[in-house]
Amino acid sequence: MNTFTDFIKIIEEFVELFDGLISVEQSKLEATVKNRVTFVEECMNKEQAAILRLRGLEQKREAEQERLGMKDYTFRQILEHAPEDSVTELTPLFNRLSEQVRTFQSISESAKNAIEVNLHVIQSAISSDMAGKNTYSPTGDKKDDDNKKHFTSRSV
Repeated sequence: MNTFTDFIKIIEEFVELFDGLISVEQSKLEATVKNRVTFVEECMNKEQAAILRLRGLEQKREAEQERLGMKDYTFRQILEHAPEDSVTELTPLFNRLSEQVRTFQSISESAKNAIEVNLHVIQSAISSDMAGKNTYSPTGDKKDDDNKKHFTSRSV
């Protein structure tokens, strides 16, 4: 009979990874709301590292499922075909992982929306500041548009 010990460990690693991702995503949301850009960047760097780990875990899970003869099975299908002792361990893990993924997606969507709102505010501020205001040259010198002479103001 196939042993599910390694598969169970992989799912536990997923649960642990999503615990960390949820924490990072919540921090990113809070930093976004407080306009702490550098902290948002730090959170994004942590997310990138977690995504690499997630990809590695996904590959391990796929390989383990193939070893178990359950390639491309959904979690529900795995529960239907797994031995009873494994089902009692896997069911709460699958439920917890599913809830974590939903929580992560919800927080991530909120953070994305907050970032988009902040960007819109910044773009609006830039647009309103640019209208009728002085600008700067590439060297940092202030351009004085009021002193520009129009061709009709020249003496003939």
